[in-house]
Amino acid sequence: MSDVTNPNSSPISAGIGPKRKLRKKPKWPLWKKITVTSGILVLMFIIGIGTYVGFLYSKTDSLIKKVGTTEVVPPAQSAKVKPLSILLMGVDSREETGTLNSDVIMAVTLNPETKSATVVSLPRDVEMKLKKNGESHKANYFYPHFTLTEPETAMKKTKDFFGSFFEVKFDYMATIDFEGFKQIVDELGGLTLNVDMDMRYVDNWDGTDINLKKGVQTLNGKQTLDFIRYRKSNRNTAESTDIARNERQQQVLNEIVKELKSVGGVASIGGILDAVGNNMKTDIPSSQIYDLITKYITIDTQNIEFISLTGDWVSPYIVLVDEEVEKAREALNLRLDPNWMPSMNPTNTPKNSSGIGSEEDGRSVKPTPTKTPKQSVRPSESPVPTRTPSFNPSIKPSPTTSINKETPNGTQRPTGSPRPTDKPTDKPNDKPDAGKPPVETTPKPTEVPRETVKPDGGGKAVPTPKPATVPDSSN
Repeated sequence: MSDVTNPNSSPISAGIGPKRKLRKKPKWPLWKKITVTSGILVLMFIIGIGTYVGFLYSKTDSLIKKVGTTEVVPPAQSAKVKPLSILLMGVDSREETGTLNSDVIMAVTLNPETKSATVVSLPRDVEMKLKKNGESHKANYFYPHFTLTEPETAMKKTKDFFGSFFEVKFDYMATIDFEGFKQIVDELGGLTLNVDMDMRYVDNWDGTDINLKKGVQTLNGKQTLDFIRYRKSNRNTAESTDIARNERQQQVLNEIVKELKSVGGVASIGGILDAVGNNMKTDIPSSQIYDLITKYITIDTQNIEFISLTGDWVSPYIVLVDEEVEKAREALNLRLDPNWMPSMNPTNTPKNSSGIGSEEDGRSVKPTPTKTPKQSVRPSESPVPTRTPSFNPSIKPSPTTSINKETPNGTQRPTGSPRPTDKPTDKPNDKPDAGKPPVETTPKPTEVPRETVKPDGGGKAVPTPKPATVPDSSN
């Protein structure tokens, strides 16, 4: 057979020719396939994590610079080494209401040495005055007032005003509006909360529609906001109080801190940053925000002490209990003291006057930080050269020691005996039988009038020229 297009071509053999065997590539063993595949997946994971971390870092850096101020913070004032105080407020800035009411007011003090915090919630309806003899207003009035009248210095004036009340000089202040709060909760996938009662309230004017049932459940952002705002009812459910709202706010804050440290919280950090950046105002410098995040991002919720101030409802205000206010002030200031040590035994924490922390109440209260007391020496029952409680001069001194009364601090004191002297006295006889007068020891001391018992430098009684017998009144 020749090529038709080329008549001079030689015939082409119809045969195919000898077949050549193709060498097969050796198969990889299973273990090698698994190893290579795993290595590729790990590499992709590392690249993905690195990219995500880089994205978050860039986003965080951009957000912090957007929210914080440009003020330079000296190293000694950094949140990493210095205790700080911050005034936090949740502000209702919805367009439907047209207000800036600060319905959430919290004083926070942080201690970097123990990585701990104290959070005090102030009811929004507390009666407060701008001046001592001025007009009364609710606590949530003052931040909007300063913002509308003096916007440039509103935060400073608000810090000064509430700092005077709490007796704490606030370093910084931060506000977040309700919309940002809802977005944060939604980004976290909701919060598991214990709804303490049925809640139903409708307000067509501002669009409020609260409808929650009692029990433990997962709430989204709107529902969580309804949970912490509920107080009045117009749909046949029990009404709540401003005090109960403060306790709900603390429960929510505690859950947010827990969720932020979870895997889901870390994965949602990008959306949370967006929510915070678009809805937060603060006077904290950007560098200080960095330090706060790095220092307290891993804070244990057990190291956060929550205090909710309570009081009596005297329409239209809440009048706080003075004792509770003083305890809250002390707790805030102790957390700022670099030398204090937290109490490690919660059972020793006194219950506040509101009953929070009692067995009947069912809620736990973190131990209040207290300064370490100086070591004291346990008083000895035997006479030693130390000061003892004064004795009644109207009681005749007895030559024997009869232990039958207790001092206020729980230690026993001798009755009817002179003060211990600098030198130990002879060991007294055994305690006499009940109902019998004490047996006098020998040698018998001279009985002297009550007014003339004076210890000299050696601890001996100074006798008088005219000894007299005085009836024994020690019993």
